[in-house]
This record gives sequence, structure tokens and C-alpha cells, in this order.
Amino acid sequence: MTGAGLLFRLFLRRDRLLLPGWTGLITLLVIGTAVQYAGLFPTADLQRAFLTEVTGNAALSAFTGQAHGSGLAALTGWKISDIAYALTSLMAILITVRHTRAEEESGRAELLGAGVLGRHAVLAAALLLTWTAALGTGLLVTVGLLIMGFALVNAVAFGLAVAAPGLVFAALAALTAQLTPRARTATALAATGFGLAYLLRFLADGSGVRWLRWFSPTGWSHLLEPTGDPRWAVLLLPLTATVLLTALAANLVSRRDLGAGVLPTRTGPAVAAAGLSSAFGLAWRLHRGQLLGWTAGFAVAGAATAAVAKGMPEIAGRGGPAIQEFFRRYAASPDAGIADTYLWLIMLSLGGVAALYPMLVTLRLRGEEADGRAELTLSTTVGRTRWALSHLAFALLGTASMLLAGGLTAATVHTLSTSDGAQFGRVLLGALVQVPAAWTIGAVAVLAFGFLPRAAAAISWTVWLLVNLVGEQLGPVLGVDYWLANQIVPFHHIPKVLSGGEFATVPLLALTAVTLLLAGSGLLGLRRRDLG
Repeated sequence: MTGAGLLFRLFLRRDRLLLPGWTGLITLLVIGTAVQYAGLFPTADLQRAFLTEVTGNAALSAFTGQAHGSGLAALTGWKISDIAYALTSLMAILITVRHTRAEEESGRAELLGAGVLGRHAVLAAALLLTWTAALGTGLLVTVGLLIMGFALVNAVAFGLAVAAPGLVFAALAALTAQLTPRARTATALAATGFGLAYLLRFLADGSGVRWLRWFSPTGWSHLLEPTGDPRWAVLLLPLTATVLLTALAANLVSRRDLGAGVLPTRTGPAVAAAGLSSAFGLAWRLHRGQLLGWTAGFAVAGAATAAVAKGMPEIAGRGGPAIQEFFRRYAASPDAGIADTYLWLIMLSLGGVAALYPMLVTLRLRGEEADGRAELTLSTTVGRTRWALSHLAFALLGTASMLLAGGLTAATVHTLSTSDGAQFGRVLLGALVQVPAAWTIGAVAVLAFGFLPRAAAAISWTVWLLVNLVGEQLGPVLGVDYWLANQIVPFHHIPKVLSGGEFATVPLLALTAVTLLLAGSGLLGLRRRDLG
């Protein structure tokens, strides 16, 4: 552990802008939601009436989790808690991998290890930083909720519920960082764990099989019931998981070589494969694992979420005006069915996640450049534009293939459950219209890579978070009208073909044109700037 304190201060200095951004965003969402709902439901009678509608309603609980307790605390927890838990989890994964496996992959860990540095110092400093960020976020949330007038027990429980997933997923990311020599793979493995946890929680609340939450780290925060009568014993689950995962990660640090992963790395063939003779073949080799994994994940998610669509009309019908308004907000026609609107919400969710893929492919270009591998490739007859386009082709085609896979499985499951063959084409089309909107997010990353390569990652993640949060969450919190906030969200400009809207090519062509404009500008910037 020698040198862990020094490394902690170094990591803290490197993340002096990143950490306040994450903690500030999560705190703003929670406190802003409390302020928003205090204005919407100023009296106890209004709060009680709204909670009566949403409590126990699986149609909404699938997206938000269960409502617990009463008053403003219950409203705030029902609206924003699941998003806060998810953001804390993502923050923990990204920061932990950044300071563990990414440090080894770049060679900085070896340089630091040449001094007086213990074997476990890097892992300890990275986890300490991530846990501090998670607990600090929970503390800020607690203080903000106390200022809002929440009861002390509920404010503290809410803060701990926000921090707990960060502790668990930081430890999980520390473990995956020991398994593979690549930071991208370690992040993907940890993110897969988070995705499974979220899917389990979603299915548990959406289908009524609530015991599934006991197998989800984010579900544990819901089981704590921070806005009701907190079940403090539930906190033993994230604490135990954190200790066990951390101990396993520390054990693996002692058993592996610096820079290597525990999982064996396959050696390449003695003779290069024929496909590697081109830039496209090299790009396929680099992206195929991630592309196949994402496509399979979307296929599973599409099937799982569509399985409960048939029962949504009955479930939602038990609610009152607030629940009907929730579904009408996403419907293009007042005659749209609840099941169709639910499926449209699922497709929007898949589209928002799919927008991550072209963004990550573009950031892989930046990684190739920063590590010097791009310079080696460009020393051959391959030019910059062809090199970049070989990767961006997978950003475009990969996004389409993932949404196609999710649409196919969702359409198949929904068609079988309803015995209506006409549903297959509608659901599949609902998935495919998401593609141009997802491309637009990736094009912003290309633009940033072309002109501001060192800030490309920060810009890309910021844009993705804003697109996924500004319309429904940050817009009302910041006092921006819902309609106005959604004008900057590409997904709100596509035809709502599943919820009463007519298919139209104009918005899809417009989004594709914006994608080409942004990506083309980014490629022009890449051609004109220095590498590195």
C-alpha cells in the first residue's frame, strides 16, 4: 500500500473537473426534482392523490421503481431515484477503470511503479477515489434534501441509496480491470454487469416478480426504501458485495504480471490474416468482439422488455390521470394504445443506449491516435480519411445492426404474445427509425475528435448524458419548458410509428443530413490538424 496516499492526490488532481461534474449532475437531478415536485404538488392532498395513482403501478414502476412512503420524499424518490442509482454506477465504473487498467495500458503505472510504490497502491488509490466520489455524492444529496425539508432518516437513507451502487460497481470494475489487458474490455465487462442489474430491476418491477430485485445491486437501493421506512439491513448486501469483489481484485493483483490480465490472451497467427491487409479489415478485427456482444445484448433486451407489453393496458388502466398523462406524453395520437406506447418507450430506451456505440467507436479512433498505433497505420498507403472511415463504417452499420436485433426479438415476442402478425412489422419499424437519431450523437463525437481530440471523450459523454436527460429530467429541473427542452433531443424528432404517428421520411433524412454534416466536418478537421 506504499504510495497509495500520493496516488490518491494525483488521481484527485487529474479528475478535478470530472468528479465535480459527475457529483454535481447527480445532485442537481435529485434536488431539482424535489424542487420541481414541490411546485407541482404544493399540498399534502395533491401529493397523496398522485402517489395513490402511481404506487404499485407496474406500467410506471418498470421505468422508475416502486414508490415508498408519503409526501414530497416519496414523489422525489419515485421520479429520480433509479436514474441517480444508474448514474452513480456508471460514474464508478468509468473512474475506476480510468485509474487502474487504463494506467497500466498507457504505461504510466509501470513508470510510477519504478519508484517507491506498493503492489496494491494503484488499486487502493483508485477505489478510494471512486468510493469518495460515490459517498460524497450521497452526502451532497443528503444535505440538499435536508435543506428541502426532508426528514433526517429519509435524507440519510436516500444519500446512502445513491452511494451504494457506486461502491459495488467500483469494486466490480476493479475486478474486471484485473481480467483483461485492455481498458475498453474491462469497461465493457463492468458495464455488462450494470446492464444485467438494470434489466433485472426493470423486469422485476414491470412484471411484478419483485424478488428479482434481490439479485440486482441497483435493486438493493430500491429495496432499502429510503423515502419510506428504511430497511437498514439491506445495506449489508452492497457492503458485503463490495468487500468480496475488492478482496478478489486485490488477490488477482498479487497473482498477475503488470500490464497483463488474468484471462489468457490469445497469440496471433504466425502469418497475418488476409483480411488485415486493408484498413477495413483491421477495423473489423478491432471492433468485432464489441459489436457482436452489443448486438446479442440488444437481442436479449428487446425480447425481455417486450414480453410484458401485452399486460400493460390492464396495468396502466388501474391508474388515474397522472398515469394516463405519462403515456400520452409519448403518444402521437390520443387513440394510441397503452401497449403500443409502452413499446415505443422501450424502443426509445434502446435507441438512447445504442447512441453510445458510435460514440465509443469514435473514441476508439482517439485511443488509436493517442497510443501511437494510428501513426503506424498512417505510415503505410492508408490515408487519414480512409483510416477514419474504416472505423466509422462500423459506427453506422453496428448501430443499425444492434437496433435491428433488438427490434427483431421484440417484434417476434410481441407478435407471439398477441397472436397478431401485423405487429411484427410495426415493432421492427419502431426500432429502425431510432437509427438516424443514434447516428447523430455519434456524429457529434466525430466532430469533437476532428477539432478537439483531447476533449473528445468529455464532450461526447456530456452530449450523450444531456440527450438522455435534458428532455424529461434536466429540462423541468432547470426551468426549461418540456417542449422546448426536447427540441435538442434527436429522438423526439423521429416519427412515433408505434404510438399513433405516421411514418415520415423527412425527419429521418434530416437527421441523416445532420449526421453527414457533423461527421464530414469532423473528418475535415482531422485532415487539417496534427496527430496526437
